[in-house]
Amino acid sequence: MAKIFFISEKSVKRAWLKALQEVLYKGDEIKTEYDKPGDPLSRDATVLIEVKEPFSEPITRKNKILKIKSKFGNYHEVYGNLGDTYLIGSIQSGYIEEIMEGVNDKYIQESGTSFPYSYHDRIFNYAPYSLEDTIHKHYNMEIVNNDSVIHHEKLNRAKKIEKIKDTYVWKLEEGMEIHLDKEIKDQMGFEKLPMGIFNFPRVNQIKYIIEKLREKPYSRRAQAITWRPLVDPYHFDPPCLQRIYMRIKNDHLLMQTTWRSRDLFRAWEANVNGMIRIQKYVAEQLNVEIGHYVDFSNSLHIYGNTIPEVEDLLERMRMREDLSQTE
Repeated sequence: MAKIFFISEKSVKRAWLKALQEVLYKGDEIKTEYDKPGDPLSRDATVLIEVKEPFSEPITRKNKILKIKSKFGNYHEVYGNLGDTYLIGSIQSGYIEEIMEGVNDKYIQESGTSFPYSYHDRIFNYAPYSLEDTIHKHYNMEIVNNDSVIHHEKLNRAKKIEKIKDTYVWKLEEGMEIHLDKEIKDQMGFEKLPMGIFNFPRVNQIKYIIEKLREKPYSRRAQAITWRPLVDPYHFDPPCLQRIYMRIKNDHLLMQTTWRSRDLFRAWEANVNGMIRIQKYVAEQLNVEIGHYVDFSNSLHIYGNTIPEVEDLLERMRMREDLSQTE
């Protein structure tokens, strides 16, 4: 049986330290697709983490809140552990701006294959298929069959099919009509086209969430996704974040995220700092308080080649008694 853990802590820092201990000492030993010859086995578990107060206990130094400057000149309060050098480095390199402002979205087109996606693009500008996807998987768009349209019960019940004299007319949007006495492909002038030539509609999923919860705060449909089933299975490095779910209860915005895979030691705290900024933004737009943040990972892992770093960090935390609140 795979190891499954539930962790509930007040702050991002406490949750991370607790998760490190659980996964390191109790997680399964497992290989990964990124292992190099000779790498030790990684530690892995399925983990659900609740952070009760995501904006509590920011990093401090000498009893003052420490603000980290990003390369874009902004100063950010950071939630987590000052000993997490990967977290600090991410904030300094502009991770918050990447998530919230899309400062790196341009690299999707400009960096070759080294920057396959951005969370900002997938969340705030989602499309099921995009131009850069053509290098990973090719599809042709084919014209639907006439008989399939004529006999489609849903189209008929919605009165999208009308019989005029001796022919059926398919009523599309913006006044467009297709007469089904002739082959659709002949009227369109083509039989099939490569999907890559189309600009698919883009969806700002956070805007949708805000509008949905403003209309119905109790809705169970306020969610955003990142996965593109047409292409992501064929990426070498597909998105880890899969879904964001939000809901309002007792005038508090609750946020839950689902991740297929996650580097606990080198990415979790940085990821959470980005996600709770989205939570804060939506809460402000809806004029509600911030509730808990819940984080679910199918695979939350510590890579084998980083285990000595994790052990060293935990030992230093014990020396400083930072683990006393989480053990």
